[in-house]
Amino acid sequence: MKRTGKETKFVVNGVANSAPADTTLIRLLVRGQKIAKRLFEPNCPPLEAVAQEEEITASYATRLVRLAFLAPDIIAAIFAGKQPSGLTANKLMADTRLPLAWQDQRAALGFT
Repeated sequence: MKRTGKETKFVVNGVANSAPADTTLIRLLVRGQKIAKRLFEPNCPPLEAVAQEEEITASYATRLVRLAFLAPDIIAAIFAGKQPSGLTANKLMADTRLPLAWQDQRAALGFT
């Protein structure tokens, strides 16, 4: 039994995760990509302005933008619903010092 967010799941070691994709995690990734794309456009507005348009705080926008720098295989696994059972939206957003190196990201998020 393993606690995953608000629920407890029965996890069998060595058995692939067959759960459907977590829409909350996907929504976070998409929103982070959207904000990051706006910030890298020519003549982009400051982060605070983008955050205000998205109706979120600048601090939350910063945490969303860092998701745009996740390893491609981590993003693909989340979209396929194959992320580790302990990886929830709260856990992903709470880790404010996510490593930049993709190998370190995999270890920090439980993909190894």
